[in-house]
Amino acid sequence: MADRGEKIASGTRSTPIPSTSIIYIARTSTDTKEPQTLVHDLWTLRLQHLQHRVPHDDSETEAETHSQFYSSQSEPETSASESTYRKTRARSASHPSKQQHSANTLNLLDTLTLCYTGLLLLREPITIGQIQHWCQDGGLLYYRAWREVPLSMRERLPAAYQELLEPQPFSRPERLHDAVLRSLKTMHAEIGMVFPAVNHVLISYRWVRELALPIEVFAATERLARVLGMGFTFTLEYKVGEKGVLLRYPEVRLMALLIVVVKLLFPLDEVARHPVSAVDVSALAMDWRAWAEKEVEPRTQEDRAPEALGYAGLMGMGQHDVLDLDGDHLDQYMDWFEENIASEEVRERGRAGRDADFRRTLFKYFPVHRTERALVSNECVEDAMTDRLRRAQTLLVPNRIVGAADESRNEEVINRMGSFYKRDRTPGDLTGFTSVLYTRCSGLVGCSVEGMVKGVSLIEGLVQKDEEKRRKEGS
Repeated sequence: MADRGEKIASGTRSTPIPSTSIIYIARTSTDTKEPQTLVHDLWTLRLQHLQHRVPHDDSETEAETHSQFYSSQSEPETSASESTYRKTRARSASHPSKQQHSANTLNLLDTLTLCYTGLLLLREPITIGQIQHWCQDGGLLYYRAWREVPLSMRERLPAAYQELLEPQPFSRPERLHDAVLRSLKTMHAEIGMVFPAVNHVLISYRWVRELALPIEVFAATERLARVLGMGFTFTLEYKVGEKGVLLRYPEVRLMALLIVVVKLLFPLDEVARHPVSAVDVSALAMDWRAWAEKEVEPRTQEDRAPEALGYAGLMGMGQHDVLDLDGDHLDQYMDWFEENIASEEVRERGRAGRDADFRRTLFKYFPVHRTERALVSNECVEDAMTDRLRRAQTLLVPNRIVGAADESRNEEVINRMGSFYKRDRTPGDLTGFTSVLYTRCSGLVGCSVEGMVKGVSLIEGLVQKDEEKRRKEGS
């Protein structure tokens, strides 16, 4: 049975789960079938590479024969302890441990990484944060993957493979970033594959629109990246324990740059800063209070109303949690339970076969009505983000211009752009609108708020070093 499970799970044609995942991504974000073909090719490459690691029956038989031949000639000189050691080693070789078995088996997390790798090779502006959001939302096949496997196949799978079809929620948000980086590093080392940079131009532009930030942030982010000489490819060569772990991920790197630009051009505090002229980049200020009231808070409430608990949260709820739910959340939980847990499958064999007639009658009178998830068209999403960007431009207010001549005649100190810049090193340092901005940005990029704070702090350190270097060169 185990051998049969090996063949079922590792065959080159066994790709229903990656097929379903990439089809959902294609329907949601792309208009071509090219990602599906490319992901299938990547899946085949991974399977062919794993076949060299998995021991076959012929090689095992040959190894056993060689071991028996070797031990038969040295048997008179072998002690009882050595004989026991060899028997134990032979048993461990024939029955590999769970860690060794998992290392040679593709799981659902590998499916997500291969889907992202295919999109990366095509330079599609799909981020890891989007894929993670689709998994938690239940739209992308991850937590409910076991439902796509036929019952007859699930019953014949070993317990190890059945466990792979029921993954646990992400223990930390950066787990998918780590998995993608490990997968790219493996393919680069073993196949020699070279990966392009992420499509940072389109990604940063979409982030600016989703965050309802001024369009000036988009251009300044690209300029700051050029000043720091920072690219947007995955850092495949790194040392264990090296600082700046989060900056290995290009999407975290890009979002950290964007936050630094926002804090420079449109500070989130109440300190008044005055430009030198009307063409200065700091000539406009952002009304962050109106931004939080009209853009972020209503959007957050709107997002949480239909999906307040989230797919992963619903899956981890216990019976005591369900009893404490209100009416709307209870309806949401029952809909989720009907869609993902309830099943009309009738087993004909075993103990369950005794109740087969009863189950058929029960499902006949109480059928499970499944509704297909409605997909929002890309045009509607683009129009909504464009409207948000237009409203964001109305939140800009002009700053009072104080020229150099006026500054010399003025007795009070005139603050310029970059003065009183605050560096936040821990999530506890975030206050007010800064906390709202970091939370929204970390949700888009798919990392924790703590990780986002560390990434921004690292970028701020690089900016400070570059500024000090320019001052020394100027002096």
